[in-house]
Amino acid sequence: MDESIDAYLELSEGVFKVDQVLAGHIPVGDNRCRFDYNILEGAIKNIIGRKLGDEDRLMNAIPKTVDKTCPTFVVAKMAADINALPTIFRTYRGVQVQPSKCAIWEAVRATSAAPTFFKPISIDRPRPAITYVDGGMGYNNPSELALSEARRIWPKCTEFGLVSIGSGRPKANSIQLGEAAEASPEVRQFIIEEIKTYLPNFVKQGWKIAKNLTPGVRALIEMSSALAKLASNSNDVHQRVQRASRSTEMDKQFPYFRFNVPRDVGDIGLGDWNKSEELAAYTNSYMKECETEEQRGLCVKFLLSASPSRT
Repeated sequence: MDESIDAYLELSEGVFKVDQVLAGHIPVGDNRCRFDYNILEGAIKNIIGRKLGDEDRLMNAIPKTVDKTCPTFVVAKMAADINALPTIFRTYRGVQVQPSKCAIWEAVRATSAAPTFFKPISIDRPRPAITYVDGGMGYNNPSELALSEARRIWPKCTEFGLVSIGSGRPKANSIQLGEAAEASPEVRQFIIEEIKTYLPNFVKQGWKIAKNLTPGVRALIEMSSALAKLASNSNDVHQRVQRASRSTEMDKQFPYFRFNVPRDVGDIGLGDWNKSEELAAYTNSYMKECETEEQRGLCVKFLLSASPSRT
């Protein structure tokens, strides 16, 4: 197995191995999360330190060899206003945008702060400090943002190509309660309270939907259902981007490749680090399918033929 894959699996196990709720510990105070965010932060800083020589490297510390640096962005949402436009943490300059001032590890933590999984992070560069949660709350598929950002970086470029890699399609209309929701009434109530705490704006608008329901699974299902409506369906974004790429106006068309395992993978949870074998098996089968092989070949051909003026 490739060394980088081994490192990834080791990292996943380290971060997700101990579910504090399932272990019988109900986190309180400033550490309201199923998984220890300190372990995640330590792992992130360790990777950055090894690669860049400084674990506190800033997002706006762009090296002089900028042509050899890949412009990168990650997405997060402000916890106090979950319905606001996403916050984009950038490493690059572009039309009307500047690289972010925070540390790289802070941006990574912000985009990883999935409610009830990891503690939100407060970033105070620039001031005043703002608390962020996972950008997946509405932007699980950032393809449209990527196209917009590309046009900011290369405003004179007239041709773009987009390669999108999904994390698997979940079963239709399913709400994953997970083992934690089945553990006990206390755990179920804890999860509900966590959602309310992390998303205060949602509480004002939508908590009335579930507040009068009996405690327990029914309340959690209702809350999960309402919360799911806030999260953008990745496939909806894919459909919009695909339509745009096949526009009836020739000058607006662009090469678009989407790779997303259609079965089983999407129902593997965020913390299911021990399901790597199933993940590999499903993905391997998908990559061997005739249509996928054809798309992969076309994608490789496009990437190899792209000139420096194309992105």
